[in-house]
Amino acid sequence: MNAITWARIGLHHGALALVLVSGCKPTVVLEAPAPAPSVASADPLVEYEAVRESVRHYAAALSAHDPAAAREWVVGETSNLYEHLRVAALRATRDELEDLDLMRVMLVLQIRTQITREELEALDGRGLFERAVSAGLVGEQLEDIVLDDVWVDDAGEHAEIRLDGEPVVWLRNEAREGDGEQGRWRVDIPEMIRLLGPALEAMAHEAVSADGKVRTALTFVELSTDTWVDVAVLDGPL
Repeated sequence: MNAITWARIGLHHGALALVLVSGCKPTVVLEAPAPAPSVASADPLVEYEAVRESVRHYAAALSAHDPAAAREWVVGETSNLYEHLRVAALRATRDELEDLDLMRVMLVLQIRTQITREELEALDGRGLFERAVSAGLVGEQLEDIVLDDVWVDDAGEHAEIRLDGEPVVWLRNEAREGDGEQGRWRVDIPEMIRLLGPALEAMAHEAVSADGKVRTALTFVELSTDTWVDVAVLDGPL
């Protein structure tokens, strides 16, 4: 899979749209989730299945619009990420947005098109994440992805779901109260944004002709929503 194909997965489907405010309602997970899996099994096949089950649980939470369940299957830094995006959506000027990476600019503009200033001011990062889940703000569904190709590092701390050899979902072993000693695999949204960024930049360079990063991000938002977006979002929430 080349960088453009990979970036399209991240943009339109958000690698199961886990990073986008528009969220996702994955149809790629057909099995009912099993009981909460643990990690660090002595059997690699058992551990690979634990990774798959974590993705299935998160997908089921999104489909059910259940923010409490969804929070259980993402890493703890997710709320901090959404708080940074919320503050940028409220306050960042065009020049300040130009200093961010393209992925974050696109996410900020999506937030501005979906949520009013008054709503954003009343939320925090956790609330923004919960709103995206409970409101069912879904994008396109990534119907073709399969969960067959799983990679886990030797330390049992990081895992990936891969498509055509390229990672599309990142997970991390994170222990919380009630998880037990082995912890649990959770989707690592901040890492996904960081690593999908270069592929999105490559796609933009090849596919979009726009003046500056902010205008490029606006073009991507219009393509992903298939609607015209008021240029006023470049200055703040609509």
